[in-house]
Amino acid sequence: MLIGGANGRGKSNILEAVSYLSIGKSVRGDQDTQAVPHDGHYFDIRAVCCDGPHHHQLRLFYGLQEGKKIFCNGTPLPRIADVLGIFKTVHFSPEDVALVMRFPAQRRRLLDILISQTSAAYLYDLQQYQRVLAQRNQLLKVSRGSLRDSDGQALDTWDHQLARLGARIRLRRLEVLGKMQEGIALSYARLSAQREAASAEYQYARLSGEDAEASEEQLFLDLEQELKSKRATELQAGHTRCGPHRDNLVFALDGHPADTFASGGQLKTLLISWKMAEMAFLGQETGQGPVLLLDDVFSELDTQRSEALMEMVEDFEQVILTAPKRPEEKLRKGFAETWLDG
Repeated sequence: MLIGGANGRGKSNILEAVSYLSIGKSVRGDQDTQAVPHDGHYFDIRAVCCDGPHHHQLRLFYGLQEGKKIFCNGTPLPRIADVLGIFKTVHFSPEDVALVMRFPAQRRRLLDILISQTSAAYLYDLQQYQRVLAQRNQLLKVSRGSLRDSDGQALDTWDHQLARLGARIRLRRLEVLGKMQEGIALSYARLSAQREAASAEYQYARLSGEDAEASEEQLFLDLEQELKSKRATELQAGHTRCGPHRDNLVFALDGHPADTFASGGQLKTLLISWKMAEMAFLGQETGQGPVLLLDDVFSELDTQRSEALMEMVEDFEQVILTAPKRPEEKLRKGFAETWLDG
């Protein structure tokens, strides 16, 4: 489906609403209050999602007073995160290029959202890790400069829990990125006419050596050792300075870090390539075709890349894209069109 209309007509809001029903929150990481209409008090998103013979009626409500609630087939879900996996989306927006490609935290978020759509266990580990991290940071903060024996014992306990959870998170991120590599490289080559070779690397402290196997146990030992070695520094800083929350997902072109050397067009092509790889990964892992959401994807793309992209999305079951003006006929061939400004 192609949704067209001048800027400010609400095209992006439609895609944002679809992704909200998929992951239970803003795909950009915005606060729920920012999605409430001006002078409004709530938003209420409803849709019917179909997966073969299965139909799910989804509703997500957020009110400034009531908070957030999510329903599936009329039944409230115990947790907002329980909506993950009911139906899956992959979302691209031009605004994400600078945000995602330039900042490590946003790149980690790319991985976390992707993996959480395929693994409830990963999402649980991620949530538990954040809880333990918050407790550890609080202890570091109150113990700044001096650590009592009892606090040291408590810190040992938090270190052990953080390292165990962090090892599982790192291992799953490494596994998923390994499965994504070929898709990223092939998609970028197709979009760029093989001008550069694209790759992605997950960077973290490997105290056991670069050649050591990245097993869960070895990752646990590495992180526990790193936490102990940095304890004095972290006590001075008042927060945890190592672990999966500080790791980096690095995109590269011909082996050079993209966030340093790539142009704006190259960064956009890289992010689109990542999204294409996401689509393939989610389909392979779950057997369900995700919905691909492309917001103003043609902006700043030359004709060759736009045509290559449209050829690639022909392989996907459902694609919703937006455009401020009607694209060339060959770019919108096969798409039903809706124009918000008539």
